[in-house]
Amino acid sequence: MVNSGPRSEVFTTVLVNENGAVADWTAHRQRLTEHAKRLRIELPDKPPSITAESEQAGWRLARISWSAGDDAWHVRQRPLTFRDEVIDAITVPAPRWNERTNGTKHGDWTAYSTAAEAAANAGCDAALLVHDYAIVDADRGTPMVLDEDGTVWMSPSTDGGVDGITAAVLESLLPDAGLPVIRGRLNERTVARCAEMVVVGTGMGVCRINGVDGEAIGNSDVLSTTCQRLMAQHFTEESTWSVVGPHDV
Repeated sequence: MVNSGPRSEVFTTVLVNENGAVADWTAHRQRLTEHAKRLRIELPDKPPSITAESEQAGWRLARISWSAGDDAWHVRQRPLTFRDEVIDAITVPAPRWNERTNGTKHGDWTAYSTAAEAAANAGCDAALLVHDYAIVDADRGTPMVLDEDGTVWMSPSTDGGVDGITAAVLESLLPDAGLPVIRGRLNERTVARCAEMVVVGTGMGVCRINGVDGEAIGNSDVLSTTCQRLMAQHFTEESTWSVVGPHDV
């Protein structure tokens, strides 16, 4: 029987360009290492090999995982589906394991996949994960809320959400763009009064949420347009991209 518990695997999903270069690999590798340590999985020094599948492939995603069962890297590439769009979302209960496991990208990922399927079955593109009356994560990204006073709110890591790579990039850039970031609970009152809500992630980019559970939310596009501009600039920078292979440690 294949072990599919949290400690069976650690993974990350990266953005790959048409040349096979990976965006923000240093941050992804650091997160992989930190999550593996929490899961008691030992990663090798040698990284996986990621190559361009074809010159016509364009930008795509690669799921990179280390399997504790066979002590091997696995890389699975797939095309982007939607990115930087206006979407609708539903809310579902957030999966919970234990404090050490919550927030890691681990081998027992079925609950997140089920949340994504529930969103699709409802005609939506994202599921917001709720725990203790607050949004703590999303199935494929990190929720961010623009408050009516011009501040941006993100759920604290202690709430159990995954520490998103795209969210971390934006958290560092938004204050200089005039949008200070605060870590705090995204409870019902905070979300209900917000000017705008977005979900950001490696695959989906920056998506503005039009409605949650059939209810319209926010009437601004300041946060989404600012985040999209900042990420577009980020991807033009040579330092963002790395060629990842056996000789890159």
